[in-house]
Amino acid sequence: MMRHLAGQPPLPARPETDPFTGYVSGLGDLAARLAALATLGGAMAIIGFTPVAGTYRLTPVGDRLRRWVGRAAQLWFWAALIQTAASAAYVNGVPLGYALTPGSWWDFITSTTAALAWFVSMLVALCIVIVAYTSRSYAAYLLVFLAGTLATTFVTATGNVSVGQNHDWATDSAIWLSLAWAPLGAAAVAVLLRANDLTAPDSPTTAVNRLRRYQKAVPLLLLITVAGHGVVAWQQLAGHPITASAYGFATIGLFATLALLAVSWLWRWLSGEADPARTTPGRAARSALRDVLIAIAYVTLRAAENHLPPPRFLIPQSIQVNYLGYQVDLPSTAARIAALGRPNLLWIGLAVAALGTYFWGVHRVRARGGHWPVVRSLFWALGWVLVLYLATAGLWEYSTVQYSWHMLVHMTVNMLVPVLCLLGGPVSLVQAAGHPRPKGQLLGPREVSIALHDYRPLRRALNPLVVWVLYASSLFLVYLTPLFPWLMRYHWAHQLMLLWFMVTGYLFFDMVAGVDKWTNLPHMGRLALVIGVMPFHALFAVFILQASQLIGETFYRTIAVPWIPDLMTDQVVAGQITWIVGEVPLLIVILALSIQWFQADTRDAKRLDRAQDTGLDDSFDAYNEMLAQLAQRDQERRLDERKLRR
Repeated sequence: MMRHLAGQPPLPARPETDPFTGYVSGLGDLAARLAALATLGGAMAIIGFTPVAGTYRLTPVGDRLRRWVGRAAQLWFWAALIQTAASAAYVNGVPLGYALTPGSWWDFITSTTAALAWFVSMLVALCIVIVAYTSRSYAAYLLVFLAGTLATTFVTATGNVSVGQNHDWATDSAIWLSLAWAPLGAAAVAVLLRANDLTAPDSPTTAVNRLRRYQKAVPLLLLITVAGHGVVAWQQLAGHPITASAYGFATIGLFATLALLAVSWLWRWLSGEADPARTTPGRAARSALRDVLIAIAYVTLRAAENHLPPPRFLIPQSIQVNYLGYQVDLPSTAARIAALGRPNLLWIGLAVAALGTYFWGVHRVRARGGHWPVVRSLFWALGWVLVLYLATAGLWEYSTVQYSWHMLVHMTVNMLVPVLCLLGGPVSLVQAAGHPRPKGQLLGPREVSIALHDYRPLRRALNPLVVWVLYASSLFLVYLTPLFPWLMRYHWAHQLMLLWFMVTGYLFFDMVAGVDKWTNLPHMGRLALVIGVMPFHALFAVFILQASQLIGETFYRTIAVPWIPDLMTDQVVAGQITWIVGEVPLLIVILALSIQWFQADTRDAKRLDRAQDTGLDDSFDAYNEMLAQLAQRDQERRLDERKLRR
């Protein structure tokens, strides 16, 4: 149970604002969510249910779909723009006109996370509009779908779930349900958008086969969505009966729509609607329409739920609960740090998904008679088992309130975990586990990875110089600016910070010593990049050790953990941890790079020897002949000089 502090009032309910502002916010929320569903549905129709032309370009069908994406994204943009003001006014309990006054709009965006989420959603929608009218590349629409999914997830993570006791679990669960719902709802829309394609019955792109592909994806995605809503409902209801509030009835409606989706899936399986031998394109289209209507009802209830005050709002909360979602009352000890602690649901899910999909891929390779190195599997398992331990041990819980343990988690996620994971070669495994798809068929994971690798804008954005700068500067940009205490105030922001550090670490180390070759830098260039980044980590550690001001002072003094007597002493320990933990992975990378360099030179030498032995390469003989000619010319010159002397 959370501690009730004397004199603390409960949180104000959001609908205390004027009715007009509430209606505008609610309708704007619904319009934005429906437009996002239509946009992502069009993108999903392109990337998941439409074959591509040569060099991964869109076909005429894809061209029609991208125009749909562009129009839907325009609606999304305008609705999200309205929400940047309406949502901010609604959350803060002020009239909409006040939020629209000169100077107030931007202040509300920067001070209200819900408004900030809608602002990001607006920018993503604008980017989608630009892509839809300028690009015909398959990879562009895959990136569009991923960006749109993350934008909708951001809106969800900053809603009601970010408030109160256990909001860390509710936020993580909301993130997972959003990540699952986006492809689930979008796939239903995609199948319906492609329902008018009445191609030959034996074509792999018929409506029936598309519905069958959607049918296979429903169970897992629906299960994650239901589980996520279950955790959110448990946290938001705060022990109150589900029928005791309007929020509870909205929650009942959400579970009812998800149950209808499950019934629809079951009916397709029993009646044969998704069986090419037992159904027709028209029947498949009606089945997809049924799911789209259910999806629209679900989205409507999501918008309503976001505008109803849950019972959790009526419970007072301490400062730590406000920022973290829980209290950390006991001092950190070696036993508490190493033992099981408060689980981090987001990272647990990531670790389980990474391990499960990787070893499923290894099974696919071996089932087809292929070989996959055991050492690669071992490295990948070590990396993600380490993540799983961090997400379940007391270290994660204490890292949110104590800077020294925070830096240990950060350096592990930023450096050690990426080094272990990249040696597993996940992209190489995707290509080895997949099988080439014939022309005209829908793309699989193998073709998707190739399309991303060959996408020029992405390669330019992730060129070695950009990746190096991002990796070297991220420490300073986050920890030596006001950004760090702001990120630590929100659970979703803390998670985003760790994800950013892990992604940048993975991109950097994969560039210099990874099994998957994103770039073809020479070994000397890779070594220079590693050596070039080492002083920055050492400089950052020295700065922490010698700093006279606390890093993240506003956050740590606000939560006021009583069992940390001296924050400056703890910061010195953080600097020592940063120095030690930061250098070890770099040394491992240099060792791995040296081994790869030696192996590459050995392979080149053997290849040249074989070529010379078989006569395919006469460069060595030509070189010897050149030396012989030079020697002969030198000898002739000396003879001429002797004759002249005589």
